[in-house]
Amino acid sequence: MCDPLGEWLAGLELSGGRALDAGCGSGRHAFALAAGYDEVVAVDLSAPLIEVARMRRPHERVRYDIASLTDVHDAAGFDLVLSMTTLHHVDDLPAALVHLKSQVRPGGRIILVDNTADRPTPARRAYVIGAVRELREDLRRLSARDAWWLYRFRTGSAWLDHLMSDRYLSRSQYRRRYGRVFPGAEFTDLDFATAMRWTRPKD
Repeated sequence: MCDPLGEWLAGLELSGGRALDAGCGSGRHAFALAAGYDEVVAVDLSAPLIEVARMRRPHERVRYDIASLTDVHDAAGFDLVLSMTTLHHVDDLPAALVHLKSQVRPGGRIILVDNTADRPTPARRAYVIGAVRELREDLRRLSARDAWWLYRFRTGSAWLDHLMSDRYLSRSQYRRRYGRVFPGAEFTDLDFATAMRWTRPKD
């Protein structure tokens, strides 16, 4: 299946010492980062999603923690701060952007990707259809028990209500709001999302 977002991220050939995946969800990107980074800290506010990440994508170089992305206060900083399709969930976007910026080491990079759309949030059935497609893959890779657990989670009322509450910025709004915090950042449109890259100047 075509994955423009995954292909774009893989093309950046990311590597270094320490990486932060802020809003890691089920751990897909944190697990991928472990191939190029010595240590990956992956946080998400959802305890069920962290449980999924630990179950589906364990790795000796990845630490999964239940925490908000603004709860991360690491004095050592990170060579990479990554947040993928998460920031539309936060209540105070400017504060979240400033906080994530503070976690980037001099010479380090921050990559922020989020959904952008000038259309209504997809209908509830679209998420259920997506869950059915993921179930087919999970039944091939996981035990039947684990695959059905994930399916029930994805089609449960609490998770669907959470998804239906999403509201996305337009591409122009994204560039303006993110650009205020990260002057000189590079922006790339990726199908349903917009990506931003910024490098902190070295002292």
